[in-house]
Amino acid sequence: MQTKAVETLFDNSPNESALPVPMQKDPHLIEIAERLPLTVRLGASSWNFPGWRGIVYGRSSGSKALASLGLRAYAQYPIFKTVGLDRNFYRPLDAGAFAAFAEQVPQNFRFLVKAPRETTDPYLRYENGRPHAENPNYLNVTLAQRNFLAPVQAGLGDKAGPLVFQFSPFPHAVLRDVVSRQALVERIGAYFKGLREANIAGYTLAAEFRNYELLTPRMMNVMKEYGIRPVLGLHPAMPGVRRQIDALRYYETGVRASAKDIDNDVFDPDWRFSGTVIIRWSLAAHRFYDTAKRDWHPFDVIHAADPVTRALLAGVLVRAARSRVEAFMVANNKAEGCAPKTMAAVADLVVRGLAATSG
Repeated sequence: MQTKAVETLFDNSPNESALPVPMQKDPHLIEIAERLPLTVRLGASSWNFPGWRGIVYGRSSGSKALASLGLRAYAQYPIFKTVGLDRNFYRPLDAGAFAAFAEQVPQNFRFLVKAPRETTDPYLRYENGRPHAENPNYLNVTLAQRNFLAPVQAGLGDKAGPLVFQFSPFPHAVLRDVVSRQALVERIGAYFKGLREANIAGYTLAAEFRNYELLTPRMMNVMKEYGIRPVLGLHPAMPGVRRQIDALRYYETGVRASAKDIDNDVFDPDWRFSGTVIIRWSLAAHRFYDTAKRDWHPFDVIHAADPVTRALLAGVLVRAARSRVEAFMVANNKAEGCAPKTMAAVADLVVRGLAATSG
């Protein structure tokens, strides 16, 4: 009995029922945040990670209320001005759930919201992700308006940032056939046209693909026609960062870049962004989601630093700032091991890049 009392006396573990509180602010991060342009919004793909105690959350923060009430503390991390609502991809949230999140963040905070997969996945899938049937609601604009656009407008209002439509993968064999690929691009184009008409709130709509075969001039032209912004999505299913920057350049200029152009300094002044820039760093190259989750938990340290990718993405954000457009970037813990530390490093690079290219 005495031993148990002594153990309790010296137990430093948090009360898991305690409310989440912000970590004491790091002066260096405060300085970086003050030097970041207001148009550059950085954040993480989600926030429900007890391993962020001592980084984003105070060490006394409990974990039980983190998912529902953690945003208030998350939003006080100096460089965070956005967050991903990726959970909406798997199960649509209603207006009340969106409103509960919006209430926790300041007025100048914005959510990067993923659309439910019920209209962007060509298949119905088992829990392990394997398809088992065709999705009868694929590219259904009416359903997207009812279960996504309307609840976002009612719940988030002007705290909604870009709305991201992530298109789950088609079999590669289907898309290698030119006729089939062109037919799919036309179907997706009709979906984009319907979304533009249904988007009465005027939100920024964006598309992210998980098929490299769709990252083509034809698709970029269709997206441009209907005002859909491309997402620079870092995921092993997609081409590398340089190839995707090339696609963004084509979207903006209509000019295909040569291999030499792609390797040029990203601060080169020959082109600018015309609208919102969205970057989602979802998963490290040559990694699987499940193994990264297993090996890198509890996501409190960098396990696979990728300075080259950080620099390229920071360059895109610098270009966006110099183009005077808003830019959103979120990172997943599976990008390098700890999303807040990844984003702190990117923020520092953006500040340095802007200073180096000023004037």
